[in-house]
Amino acid sequence: MKFKKILVPVDFSDFSDNAVEFALLMAERFGAEVMILHTVLLFEQDLNEQEHLEAYENLIQQKENERIKKMKTHHKKGEKRGVIVDSVLLRGMSAANSILDYMSGKDFDLVVMGTHGHTGIVKWFAGSTTEKVVRFSPIPVVTVHKDYTREKIEKILVPIDFSEYSHIAIEQGKTIAKEFNAAVEFMHVVEQDAHPEFYYISSDPILKANPQLKNHIIESLKKYSGVSEGKAGFVVGEGKPHKEIIEYAEENDIDMIVMPTRGMSDLEHIIMGSTTERVVRVATCPVLTVRKKST
Repeated sequence: MKFKKILVPVDFSDFSDNAVEFALLMAERFGAEVMILHTVLLFEQDLNEQEHLEAYENLIQQKENERIKKMKTHHKKGEKRGVIVDSVLLRGMSAANSILDYMSGKDFDLVVMGTHGHTGIVKWFAGSTTEKVVRFSPIPVVTVHKDYTREKIEKILVPIDFSEYSHIAIEQGKTIAKEFNAAVEFMHVVEQDAHPEFYYISSDPILKANPQLKNHIIESLKKYSGVSEGKAGFVVGEGKPHKEIIEYAEENDIDMIVMPTRGMSDLEHIIMGSTTERVVRVATCPVLTVRKKST
């Protein structure tokens, strides 16, 4: 998929400014338009207090006027880079729900959002606006870490678990690599926990105990990705998938990770999370998450 209309939800923090910069980078290369979206959050308890309604409306209007001014700075950035930038201001009780509702029925094909990079137990249970959008967005989402400073895409990492979901990440990774003339690496992580029966035989790492397994996986990666050796890199790791992916990306100056998301329910997310969402939460490079289209 090539991107033509990019939605960028912002809260005017430094990390959402990074998301705007990255969206402009993508828009420049793909010839896309950018829509900046901001939600002014309302509080239900205030709305129910009728005597304060008029004062509350005035406060909200002041906030909206301030944020319209801030949006104009993003418009100017777009103009300087030859990118068409528009903006929309919404009111809502939930930023995530406002974003998801707004994109419904519209022809956006990419969302770019900032992420704080939380890892604590509070965020694990409560989630965040960005994580909710990643889970439920029907279109691809790029998350940009608060510490992101680069403006390039030269190396792309596509983790593969050989599930049906991996195919969409492979194709999207290829598309972006072609557009940016970037190098692509396909990675598979052997997860020890997935092979408990192995430990009845040996306590050594799986790849060390079975030297031929790595070569077998590399050949499988070539076949599964449809890319021949010399046109991509093929990497095999071992351990916890999200940790191996993040460490490899940091150690090898990866500019973007492309992964599928299965759109788990809230209950599944609280209980187990997902490799993709854990990478989104911690990776310092942008992470593009893509979902398999409903049939």
